[in-house]
Amino acid sequence: MTETVRPRRSQARANRERIIEAAIGAFAANPDASMDDVARAAGVVRRTVYAHFPNRDALVEGIADEASVALVAILGARRPQPERPDLAAAVLALQTWPIGDRFRMLLTFARKELGEERIHDLLEPARTPSVAIVERGQADGTFSSYLPAHVLVTMTEAVTMTLLEAANTGTITDSGESFAVASLVLLGVAPDRAAEVVDEAWVWLRSAENYPA
Repeated sequence: MTETVRPRRSQARANRERIIEAAIGAFAANPDASMDDVARAAGVVRRTVYAHFPNRDALVEGIADEASVALVAILGARRPQPERPDLAAAVLALQTWPIGDRFRMLLTFARKELGEERIHDLLEPARTPSVAIVERGQADGTFSSYLPAHVLVTMTEAVTMTLLEAANTGTITDSGESFAVASLVLLGVAPDRAAEVVDEAWVWLRSAENYPA
């Protein structure tokens, strides 16, 4: 019996993941995509979609949960982080951008459906380390202290939303460099220096020791 249950659970997980992935693509292409559209994109029958997500709201919430899990996975990995606050901030920005980029469709239609508070909660995993980095940078003079760390981080989140929306229209097509530079500039780093730090961050991330593939 156990051998029978495990394959079924494995298939159910695989179907759920396929539906989520298909929904991300379908809603990104057409915010008005129906549950039937999602089923066709996922290559499953409509009944399978409804077995996992009884309605559109549940599906949108499922995508939001997937985004949260992905963000926690990136930030929760036990990898070393740079000691320099500016480099640490750039590394964090480059690490988290792909997650936001993948789920940016949440900012088009689902942002209204989920509500601002839910979007705010989704960013919580990145907020705590961000505040800690900014506080370190303010303490050693790397970052400006014209506003408290938590306020600057909140402003950075607003920049994230703006840049992800720009990515939706194709205005921004890079791999997070624009976001990382903008974040550093907001923290008081000169633009030219911020670009240099982001280049350093890529070198740091691509080091096999610090960020293994």
